[in-house]
Amino acid sequence: AGEMGLDRIVSNQPQYNMLWRVIEAEVMPLCAKEGIGQVVFSPLAQGVLTGKYLPGTAPPPQSRATDPSGSGFISRWLTDPVLAAVQRLRPLADQAGLSMSQLAVAWTLQNPQVSAAIIGASRPEQVRENVKAAGVRLDPALLTRIEEVLGDLVERDPARTASPARRP
Repeated sequence: AGEMGLDRIVSNQPQYNMLWRVIEAEVMPLCAKEGIGQVVFSPLAQGVLTGKYLPGTAPPPQSRATDPSGSGFISRWLTDPVLAAVQRLRPLADQAGLSMSQLAVAWTLQNPQVSAAIIGASRPEQVRENVKAAGVRLDPALLTRIEEVLGDLVERDPARTASPARRP
């Protein structure tokens, strides 16, 4: 950019969370090399990582999962295997003294390439809840357990970094 007389890119705004890690293999290393920070969105996977969606149960009315303008982002995670794995994170959050939301946000912010996380709160109490994750350092053993619980359910394919279809 500098050679072309253009302003340097200083941040990237990808989706990133415990379940969606497609930027880890290629985007994050390149951005780190170029000094570009990640201001990630959807650290709660559209609410899935809060544990409010349960396997075998329809999403609650008025949730993002039932909103036609946003359901495209969340639908990939509304499967019983994913929802069951998320429920297995609950004891890990409890042992760490965190809510499910705090665990997910703390996990996201734990990555040194992440400069900030856009939580997308819809209510003030969600902001108060999630801000408590700032500065939380997760124990390496806890990070290992999270990896074991989520396993192959994590999407890591860098080819999936394409922009989503336009919202209706």
